[in-house]
Amino acid sequence: MFICFSYSQHAISASTVIKDYKIQGISDDLEKNVELYIKQLVDEKTSKALRRHAKSQVEMSLKALGYYKPIIKISFDDAQQLLIVDVQRGPATRIADINVTITGAGKDDAEFMSAVNSIKIKQGDFLNHGKYEAARKRIESQLLDLGYFDAKWHEHKLAVSLKNNSAKVIFNVDTGPRYQFGDITIGSETPAEKYIRSLAEFKQGQPYKATEISDYNLALSSTPYFASVRVYADIAKRKNNQVPVNVDVLHKPANSYEVGGGYSTDLGPKVRFKWTKPWITEDGHYLESNLNVSERQQDISLGYTVPVDDPNDDLWRFSVGYKLEDELTNDLYSRIFTGQLQRQWLTDDDWVRTAFLRRDYETYRIGDEEQSAKMLMPGISYAKKDTEGGTTPYEGYQWMMSVEFGLKDMMSSTNILRLQLQNAWLTTFADRHMLFLRANLGAMLVDNINDVPLSLRFYAGGDQSVRGFAYESISPEDEEGRLIGGKYLMSGTVEYNYQFAEHWRAALFVDSGTATNDFSDRVEVGAGFGFRYLTPVGPVRIDHAWGLTKESKSTRLSITIGPEI
Repeated sequence: MFICFSYSQHAISASTVIKDYKIQGISDDLEKNVELYIKQLVDEKTSKALRRHAKSQVEMSLKALGYYKPIIKISFDDAQQLLIVDVQRGPATRIADINVTITGAGKDDAEFMSAVNSIKIKQGDFLNHGKYEAARKRIESQLLDLGYFDAKWHEHKLAVSLKNNSAKVIFNVDTGPRYQFGDITIGSETPAEKYIRSLAEFKQGQPYKATEISDYNLALSSTPYFASVRVYADIAKRKNNQVPVNVDVLHKPANSYEVGGGYSTDLGPKVRFKWTKPWITEDGHYLESNLNVSERQQDISLGYTVPVDDPNDDLWRFSVGYKLEDELTNDLYSRIFTGQLQRQWLTDDDWVRTAFLRRDYETYRIGDEEQSAKMLMPGISYAKKDTEGGTTPYEGYQWMMSVEFGLKDMMSSTNILRLQLQNAWLTTFADRHMLFLRANLGAMLVDNINDVPLSLRFYAGGDQSVRGFAYESISPEDEEGRLIGGKYLMSGTVEYNYQFAEHWRAALFVDSGTATNDFSDRVEVGAGFGFRYLTPVGPVRIDHAWGLTKESKSTRLSITIGPEI
């Protein structure tokens, strides 16, 4: 009797541990999906059971993308401790038919049907189980968001024909009735009940919509009165086609304090102190004081606010303040005492409109020449912001427009009309790519720039203007080369970001701008690259920029903390 032993490179050895893997025969999404399953087998010991398990995992990953008839070979290279997966993917399965049946009140709801019709499954597409599940979950999400709390699936199914390499998608749902907003119930006694009720944009009997609940929660959280807010629809207590809305609030203490800090290349390290007294009278008057200290600027302010109907957007405010700015590098100095009366309210199209009357007493110095000015400046501003993404926005825009004037005959040192327009726009495309645009325009009608207080003159340059140039270093100069500021301002930014990791973006940008008195000054250009580290308080932005139009072509590092908008 003879016993024959043989050895193969791909023999299974119980003592071999898998340290790596190799996928052959497929690429792109198929390879990535198979890899998600196979990489979990690293550090496992080779065995027949593992071979069977690996094959079933690969089959599962291929089915998820519509490949039901693959030929799969699993082997082990013991010498290299390598798991080898060889795949012939076979024919792809396509969507042959989509059958969507909606009954109940939802079939006549344009918003709900729009969401149903926008599901990303089309006849003729390759089958993708992930897209099928996403479509089903989108329908379920819309049902909840729009108040169809009694909705029931009659059928949701993905029927696959192996013979024909085809699939049929079936969605059959009865939405039931759409619920309406019920009464608002406040969890505890509160002096803010008037504002809690007035800040709700919805009325009892109005069709339910989840975004109205989240907007209501945000509006309450934005007031100065509450340390925490929770607004929710009590679905378990729904009846008579209405769902009650519960509001739980925790009041801030009688005196609250905040301490914060930050850093920017323009101003250096910054420290902020804030004191708030949120409930002075029964009508919700509140007091707020802010102290900001940085290397180049210090300011303190005290504001007293009287809400009218909305403590966020419909109010009177009186404030006084003091600001000191000392630009040693530019030989500029300014000290201002300010008093201001404001009336703020929201327009029908959600612009924050603020009419104001401001009194300034300013002492300023350019070089060795010290001057003083008194200005009484009536004006009005409009502002609007809409962003998505919280402190790290990925979509949105911001507008700010203002006009103000002063007259010698109305307690001002000079006649002046000053206008400013600012806009920022941010969008994300193809998941990881972001485009950011910014523009800042300003103009003054004034006889002589030398009669205008320093704080009202226009300067460009710095982290929020033209990177590659120092803060407020772009300006007309006098005969001695001192930066005197300009009547007109133009600056703009084009910036591209790419998110290459979960918390990291890379950036390329070009900034340009000028401050001028007669448009004879050169438009300065800065360009560079940078990185953004995404944190809960906003991106930490590190930029390296070249002042392309500077004679020295020197570079400048910029560090700022906070969102683009």
